[in-house]
Amino acid sequence: MWLIPTDVPPDGVAELAAVLDEQERRRADALAVRQRRMRYIAAHAAARVLIGRYLDARPGSVQFTRGPHGKPEVAGLRVNLSHSGDLAALAVTTRRAVGVDVQRLLPHLDAPRMAARYFPAAEARYVAAADPVARFAELWARKEACVKAAGGRLVPGLAVTVHPGPCVARQDGRSYRWQDLAAPAGFRAAVALEGSEGFSISPRWFKIGSR
Repeated sequence: MWLIPTDVPPDGVAELAAVLDEQERRRADALAVRQRRMRYIAAHAAARVLIGRYLDARPGSVQFTRGPHGKPEVAGLRVNLSHSGDLAALAVTTRRAVGVDVQRLLPHLDAPRMAARYFPAAEARYVAAADPVARFAELWARKEACVKAAGGRLVPGLAVTVHPGPCVARQDGRSYRWQDLAAPAGFRAAVALEGSEGFSISPRWFKIGSR
């Protein structure tokens, strides 16, 4: 499990963009806000560097295939990438389908209203009871991690129950075990693997430009 700061000097962005594939470049170019575009490039370039290390391959040569809903996969590994604000998270495993999500806390978000709209009633009450912005981000990260492990669509997956109870959610007839990740202040994060079996996480930090 890799955590990646994505604020990089502007003069390094062109070099990072050079390792992206055509689809990644198109998505970066579509981001109108310059800071968001730079963070996107940094997150995806870092993911390519790290995946390349596992595969003993150059970052630019890493080949992704994409599932029906766009989830990237790499031959020989199960990977998933998430980024929010100036933080990205990359999950890498070899056997079980994996999903990861990181959420930056948004102080001005009407979290109780959003939870009432998208979450089961018991979870909406949990969000509204105390510290709603943090609780909303906590549950959203768990749900999105499960959705990404399944390779499904987000909105239907928000109905998956991730509080209270054991750390196993069911989606499309399959089970997914999720686990919260230790994230910096101002963020919440979670990772999920297909199946109900437990798993351990090896968290590490990666600084772009490091060897």
